[in-house]
Amino acid sequence: MAGIKSKERAIGKRAAQMAENYVHSILKRKLNIHNKGDENNIPILEATRVKAKMGTHRLLGLNFTSSKVGFMLHYGAAGVREGGNIYLRATRYHKGIALRKPHQVKLPQFQLFDDIYKKSGALDYLLDSLGETRTDAVMAKISSLVLQLNTEDK
Repeated sequence: MAGIKSKERAIGKRAAQMAENYVHSILKRKLNIHNKGDENNIPILEATRVKAKMGTHRLLGLNFTSSKVGFMLHYGAAGVREGGNIYLRATRYHKGIALRKPHQVKLPQFQLFDDIYKKSGALDYLLDSLGETRTDAVMAKISSLVLQLNTEDK
């Protein structure tokens, strides 16, 4: 069983990496991130992760996490942005504080995270690979049961 668990862990890591690479490529394309030097968008890339979730004996699934900003970009947002003071630090401004009035905000949906497992190829990979390892696990249990029955007959 230990060999099968380690195989499933490796399968989960690879599938998670496939999905994460796909999501990062989508984010980079939609947000026009061309290199790692774009400091404004690095936090969303660091927060968006896919990890394999392991149980005691097998792979349970893949966990997708992202930041609040990532999910706001995916689902969109609508509401009222609160007013308040804006502090102006540049010397070209004649005063240091400006008052922003409350106003409506509507962020459109980008649907960045739709079908990430299917489109990244991770779903097909999981189906094929887990099919093999779970078949091996069943075969190992059956052969263990047959061996146990054979020793009881003697």
